[in-house]
Amino acid sequence: MAATTITLGPDFHDTVRGVLEDTSWAAGVSLAITDRHGVLARTTAGSADLAAGTAVRDDTLFEIGSISKGFTAALVLQARDSGLLDLDAPVTRYLPWFEVRSAFAPITVRHLLNHTAGIVSGPEYTGEAAFEVWALRDTEATTPPGTWHYYSNTGYKTLGLVLQAVSGLPYEQLLAERLLGPLGMTASEAAVTHDTRRRLAVGYAPFYDDRPPRRADGLAPAHWLETATADGSIASTPSDMTAWIRLLLGDGDTRLLRPHSLREMITDPVEAEEPPYTYGLGMYVYEREGRAYVAHTGGMVGYNAALVCDRERGLGAVVLANGSGPWSDLAHHAIERADAARSRRPSPALVLPRSAIEEAPERPSVIEEPPTRWAPLVGHYRGYNPWLPNIRVQCSGGRLWVWQGDFTTDLGEPLVPLADGTFRIGDDARSPERLAFDVVLDGKATRATLSGYPLYRTFTP
Repeated sequence: MAATTITLGPDFHDTVRGVLEDTSWAAGVSLAITDRHGVLARTTAGSADLAAGTAVRDDTLFEIGSISKGFTAALVLQARDSGLLDLDAPVTRYLPWFEVRSAFAPITVRHLLNHTAGIVSGPEYTGEAAFEVWALRDTEATTPPGTWHYYSNTGYKTLGLVLQAVSGLPYEQLLAERLLGPLGMTASEAAVTHDTRRRLAVGYAPFYDDRPPRRADGLAPAHWLETATADGSIASTPSDMTAWIRLLLGDGDTRLLRPHSLREMITDPVEAEEPPYTYGLGMYVYEREGRAYVAHTGGMVGYNAALVCDRERGLGAVVLANGSGPWSDLAHHAIERADAARSRRPSPALVLPRSAIEEAPERPSVIEEPPTRWAPLVGHYRGYNPWLPNIRVQCSGGRLWVWQGDFTTDLGEPLVPLADGTFRIGDDARSPERLAFDVVLDGKATRATLSGYPLYRTFTP
């Protein structure tokens, strides 16, 4: 049965353009809506390349970031169903060198899939998987596996290495041959490389990376990087991504994902950091305004994306952009517009949360002189990691705080002193993230190491 194309009207395109221009830090956006049978509608707005004056087209390629985690989970389930691995086996069965300091039971493949391993989120400082996963031995698992959801990119990088170990094939080859190809996602790429770059929209970020973004300041091309890691390496188009949505909207495709494995991805999820969100295997599962959704967002350096599925209504939408914005809200709105159009009801208005419209304060409200013991630590530190180019450490309310990237919150995250001289990031005792300072010269620490990633004091305030 073929999909019936629907008309959302010119005002929908105007809505998309308005979101891009008024509430985002992106140059262009591309969107597609599908039902279980095929694409219903698509639209684009803005620029793929500001310097060249190139508009976004239907076939413009964007990086989808962590939406790729659902694909990784599907590959793991394929391997399980083929008898190559056991979700409840320790990771060390497949990667004998995998090691994390821990007082708890071993971490299993399932714990990595649903982000309950208790390990660091991963500062993404190596640009590849093997060393960053190996370096987990220098960090500590702070909760018993399976008891607390804490999102970890490093955990999914580990899953990519597990897949390589049990299959004997590179992760990106598995992804291309066992999912992208069979799904008919012929415009998509399993890895972001220099060759891919020629087809990609240029990624953009706010002009300043060390202060709250302001639309009046404009955009700058984002740092370029290559990646083939299992936490987020796919580049795609919205039309291609609708094939993945249709798999999620269905009951399971025996060629790609058995029905029980699809159900496993989206049922019995664990509670995520921000209720009502829960997390299955590679997918968020939540309710919004009385409806159940399966979804994931994605963020890369210079790219952001959102994918939302309403399995009850058999509708899904994907939004890809070369910059940040309220794309999940736009995807939800697209589904509502499509449902209204096919039911011949009036189109609903898009209502964005205030956080998408209002700009953050220029700086924290209160900065204090630190006590003597902390004076060497406060300051501005920079690194060469495009995911986290800088942090600031300041004193406020008699405590040390760290801002990662920019002052997008009035007070960043508190630093809690630990017995070993390091600091835990955040008041939650379960947090595995640590910040350490060393190499004190002329009364100032010159290096700050955030969960394994070194940053160095800079001259800017």
